[in-house]
Amino acid sequence: MIASTPDCGDAVEVAGAAPALNEFSDFLERGLADVLATETADPIAIMDDMLKVVSAHVAVRPSGHEFFVEGRDTLLQAALKAGLRFNYGCGNGTCGLCKARVVSGEVTKLAPHDYPLSDTERQQGHVLLCMHSAASSEIVLETLEASGPDDIPEQQMAVRVRGVKPLASATLHLHLQTPRTTRLRFLAGQSVTLSAAAAGREAQATYAIASCPCDERNLHFHIRRDEGDALATLLFEGALPVGSALDLTGPVGDFVFVDSERPLAFAACDEGFAPIKSLIEHAMAVDAAESMSLGWLATRPDGHYLANQCRAWSDSFDQFRFVQCTDTDAVAGAAALIEAMNAARKLDDCDVYVAGPASFVDAATKTLRAAGVPDEQTHSVPT
Repeated sequence: MIASTPDCGDAVEVAGAAPALNEFSDFLERGLADVLATETADPIAIMDDMLKVVSAHVAVRPSGHEFFVEGRDTLLQAALKAGLRFNYGCGNGTCGLCKARVVSGEVTKLAPHDYPLSDTERQQGHVLLCMHSAASSEIVLETLEASGPDDIPEQQMAVRVRGVKPLASATLHLHLQTPRTTRLRFLAGQSVTLSAAAAGREAQATYAIASCPCDERNLHFHIRRDEGDALATLLFEGALPVGSALDLTGPVGDFVFVDSERPLAFAACDEGFAPIKSLIEHAMAVDAAESMSLGWLATRPDGHYLANQCRAWSDSFDQFRFVQCTDTDAVAGAAALIEAMNAARKLDDCDVYVAGPASFVDAATKTLRAAGVPDEQTHSVPT
């Protein structure tokens, strides 16, 4: 174990156990006894069930954020799943960017790592969050968290296509995955630039990420059919099948959450839903607001390509409202959408996030202003 006391070191990792660990050891022994006494038992399943019951509460200084570590998750994995913005890089113990200090409680190293901690750092309780998990029920960590886009460095990496499937006749769902040793650190609402070569052509485009930062290896995008977008054309032609390699650079963009305790409202048009989806999933992960509302305008018949997902959110959360509108004119539709959202729930005390074509964003912003929503509470991005 590595404890938070100044005199701890590597030797403590192989000797001594906290009372909580002694109890866990007894629990493991009882589980193993059950395995040995039962021919039909599945040892792996039983071990997995036992590991899943382990849960630790972690408090973070100086932010005051909290999260839980469950099962075999590392401290970093658990923090990211909870939507926290911890600093990290490789995720495999090489770069040292996720170094943090254990103020109190105990952690355990899951595997050796290449990054060398100095004797002073070890004595002060520093560990790599990507290589350690909880070993006590209560832990206090000291580490800095990203406060905005400026704290997220530009990254470059190779990614591979894990899936391409239609969401609608003019919209594709693109699933990319980073290498096991690499993660994309980004904030909800941001975008990346993708580059690929296929069928004798090279293509590049910037797309909003449609998934939550809590899963930094699996990246999802909503790609609309656009003859002026060479990369989208390759995807719709099937020229980038599963396993194809692309280069990724990013993240970019400041369409991210602004710290606030106000209710949240989201307005999207067509594929502008992609960054909005990322924001909503992140807000749910961190329990960012007591109430949320979503309005989605479609300018074509199949424009609400994930309406079922939105209805599921509305059905699952009492304080989630979903309004959908259809209008071939993005400007007129924007005004109608904002008016419908405002009728369902007054927006003047909300932080409102707007994404879609530039004409939609401009019209929605003007309608919000007319509804009494202050400019500082409106955040927008053209897609």
